[in-house]
Amino acid sequence: MAPMALETLVVPERYLPHISKEATSKVIGFPEDFQPRTLVNPPLAAIATQTVERGCGHHQALVVTSTYRYEIRQIPTPTIEEPDEVMIETRAVGLNPIDWKSVDYKFCLPELPWVTGREMAGVVRKIGSQVKGLRPGDRVWTSTYYKKCKAGCFQQVVTVPQHTILKIPAGISFESAASLGVPGLTAAMTLWHWLEVPFTAERGRRKSGDFILIWGGSTITGQFAIQLALESGLIVVAVTSSKTASLVRSRGADHVVTRDDKTDEMIVEEVRNTVGDRLTMAVDIVGPKTAAMAVKALSTSLPSAIAPLSFLPQDFVPPANVTVRNVEMKRFILDPTSKVYAERLNCLLKEGRVDIPALEVLPGGLAAIPDGLSRVKRGDMQGKKLIVKV
Repeated sequence: MAPMALETLVVPERYLPHISKEATSKVIGFPEDFQPRTLVNPPLAAIATQTVERGCGHHQALVVTSTYRYEIRQIPTPTIEEPDEVMIETRAVGLNPIDWKSVDYKFCLPELPWVTGREMAGVVRKIGSQVKGLRPGDRVWTSTYYKKCKAGCFQQVVTVPQHTILKIPAGISFESAASLGVPGLTAAMTLWHWLEVPFTAERGRRKSGDFILIWGGSTITGQFAIQLALESGLIVVAVTSSKTASLVRSRGADHVVTRDDKTDEMIVEEVRNTVGDRLTMAVDIVGPKTAAMAVKALSTSLPSAIAPLSFLPQDFVPPANVTVRNVEMKRFILDPTSKVYAERLNCLLKEGRVDIPALEVLPGGLAAIPDGLSRVKRGDMQGKKLIVKV
């Protein structure tokens, strides 16, 4: 969305504090006591030494500006407006490809300025009048929706609906819990909802053999998906690099196909040589091209399904026996019944049946996020999840 000219800009009152006083002085009157604090792409050290008092009506946020740059700003603390909402103090946030893509490609930003970020963990501060089972002080994690600025996780306080919130199991840190809202939940819903895999395995199921291909096995979502597939009794074939093959095996993959120095067609041939014509499910976590290759690895005779986390190429037509299940994670936010998948994931974590992938925790608070997202964009994370401690 192109920025509007200042002379014609009409800004809802709730967004006034997100915009610098100087930039809007010709159009909008500000309260006399309003003093926005803005640092444009500030040095990490400068922000790391700042202290911001919580609970004083304003808090710190990493804002995407009208020029698609990041700025640290003081903004009003989001309030509880609905009876089912919960206010959470942020302790850790996860960094994901969608975070940098939405800024670089200018999508999922309803207005500018805006606060992004899709997953976090923290402490409940306040609850709405109809909230049950949560109270101030509870340790929680959540997965949020881009259409609510107050739900953007790259700020010190967020306000979200109760059905998107889970208590953090005992023994799991804020940093670990901050990895659940996007990759953990995506893996869970991809398998259990879109591919309709059962929560638990039937007796002897793995011996009889239901195969699933996970293309991108060393990604954080892939590592979660491997473990959840095993819990559901599937036999897992994973595609990854030789550098991360041992990691993928450690997550439980039954067969690992390395992609180094191979064409996609060679990888497909190796998968088919491994499992024959018995592969009936596939998850692609890489992109349209590999999603098409994953389809070619599926059975040519049995009813099969693929869940691409991006999309298939526009000109690609899958065979008649292959159903395409497009993954749309907004369902978790818009359909409260989808919480069952997060609850099941939480249960497996509590029981120690699923491990959280390796983390790299970045110091520096919100100011560390832009550099962290640059690393996510470059890729080659070697199976680690980047977390920022707030």
